[in-house]
Amino acid sequence: MLTQYTNQYQQTQVMTSSRVQVVVLLYDAAIQSIELARVGIESGNLREKGRFLGRAISIIGELNSVLDFEQGGEIAHSLHRLYEYMLSELVTANARNDARRLDGPLRCLTTLREGWLEIAVQQTRMAGVR
Repeated sequence: MLTQYTNQYQQTQVMTSSRVQVVVLLYDAAIQSIELARVGIESGNLREKGRFLGRAISIIGELNSVLDFEQGGEIAHSLHRLYEYMLSELVTANARNDARRLDGPLRCLTTLREGWLEIAVQQTRMAGVR
């Protein structure tokens, strides 16, 4: 029952969020998935490892696929390179059962999340000024 309410809350949160806030939520989900995949690797639970790495790979793949290289310019190209690096590391972590390969993607996602969160905060402030 709690899962149903959690899912409804998350859907409502996404539906009422700005695009920037949605990106932050996606980073949160990817970070959480990688952390849970680490637990799966360390505990030998291959099913959970695969499930959560698959989720993280899907999220990062989606973030990568919606980059706008025309409007985003060099920032979009840099994000593309970072996403490709993260995807490669996650696939390698999965194939080798190597939790250390998750460290780089986690650092990247955490840093990117902080930047996007700051943008979301600034947007919220600016909306309150209007």
